[in-house]
Amino acid sequence: MTSARSLSMFKFAIRTLVRSPFVTIISVASLALGIGANAAIFSLFNHILIRPLPVPDSGHLVNLGAPGPKPGLLSCSRAGYCDEVFSYPMFRDLQRVQTVFTDIAAHRLFSVNLAYRGATVSAEGLLVSGSYFPVLGLQPAVGRLLNSDDDRAIGESPVVVLSHDYWRTRFSADPNVINDKLIVNGQSLTIIGVAPAGFSGTTLGLKPYVFVPVTLGALMQPNFYDFEGRLEYWAYLFARLKPGVALDRARVGINPQYRAIINEVEAPLQPPMAQQMMEEFRERTVTIEDGSHGQSLVYREATVPLTFLFGVTAFVLLIACANIANLLLARGAARSAENGASVIHRCE
Repeated sequence: MTSARSLSMFKFAIRTLVRSPFVTIISVASLALGIGANAAIFSLFNHILIRPLPVPDSGHLVNLGAPGPKPGLLSCSRAGYCDEVFSYPMFRDLQRVQTVFTDIAAHRLFSVNLAYRGATVSAEGLLVSGSYFPVLGLQPAVGRLLNSDDDRAIGESPVVVLSHDYWRTRFSADPNVINDKLIVNGQSLTIIGVAPAGFSGTTLGLKPYVFVPVTLGALMQPNFYDFEGRLEYWAYLFARLKPGVALDRARVGINPQYRAIINEVEAPLQPPMAQQMMEEFRERTVTIEDGSHGQSLVYREATVPLTFLFGVTAFVLLIACANIANLLLARGAARSAENGASVIHRCE
């Protein structure tokens, strides 16, 4: 097709649209409504349900849960349901005995007041185990990230990692902030590194400004949980599967070890309870689910309504296309009638 013919067809199309303003306006409005609604919902659908965590090989991440009776102190957050929290001693036990993961990580959201050179801000922070960043496979933008040396003893590693967004907005992305002091909830912590760009934690909808060793929990929050308390459930756990280990094999591999800890260590510590409840306690298992999207109530609770909305908007687009098709057919029929009348008139 020559450029001259293409230009001629384009001009003809424009004239046709101008001659039928009603059809043109209705068609454009219908398409705009249908495409706009679909684009908006799909953007949300993709952000919440499709896009994985921005970490290497996120498909090998799994979330751990522990459903069943939990006599004692139970504390949950937006990272997941109460069935999914573990005691800190159980986390350490599982780290020690498991054979199906490269490692297990623990985390807990907390509120922070940050002060740097006289400027303060209230935000959210994340208490994390030293295995948190290694399990995710992340590398620092500047400095270093937390590792296993930072959570060996309670309260002995007063360090902090900044989120990339916080570092960029508050510190103007200055690499020289490493080794500066940041006041976190009244405690002076040494800035050791900056998380990579695009990473804002493992809980959808929450963007922690700082990452602090979990062993500083008692300094960060008054009346923090007892790190030795097996009746205090507050830590969310995730892990990375070893190469070649599938979900089913991981479940089979870790549950005998988990049950051994439950029966040999934790059952004797439980308060008096009904026999049936004790039997349920002894039969508890670890659940292992896909963790490629992180840990978040938003992901689970939004799946059904977002899928429904996506279907509704797709139906709206289908109706819009059907309306346009009907308009074009009606217009085509009218033009055929006009052309037929014109031919008859010329013949007469």
